[in-house]
Amino acid sequence: MLKKRWETPAISVSFDTRIFNDAENMNNAESKIRLEKGGYKFLKKFQSKSDYVHRRIADNDVLICVGRNIANFNGYIEMNASAAFLWDEMKEPRTSGELEKSLEEHFNLPHEKAVEDVLDFLKELQKNDMVTVS
Repeated sequence: MLKKRWETPAISVSFDTRIFNDAENMNNAESKIRLEKGGYKFLKKFQSKSDYVHRRIADNDVLICVGRNIANFNGYIEMNASAAFLWDEMKEPRTSGELEKSLEEHFNLPHEKAVEDVLDFLKELQKNDMVTVS
């Protein structure tokens, strides 16, 4: 489901955009899109950690822990097609904007949906310490 399009307010209020320095601090796709339209650049780069590898097993995309957390992690993480695509894109450092554009083009998604999906994915990866942020 897409969120309502942002409408330009009649007045503008200045605020410190430095608080929005990564996906963890961004509360929703609508806010991120508004900031980008206002000229704010999201420069943080995200890279998948080498402690996890993406494999396709029985028609399912999964992440398997192979690194230092293997003793604490018993099993695998199943991913949908867009998560698997983003994980593979992040073998090299990528900004959230680069990931959004790749997702839009690969799956023919509206920009708003791509932003929402990338933010949700990055938040989950950061929460579980599965991504390096630089």
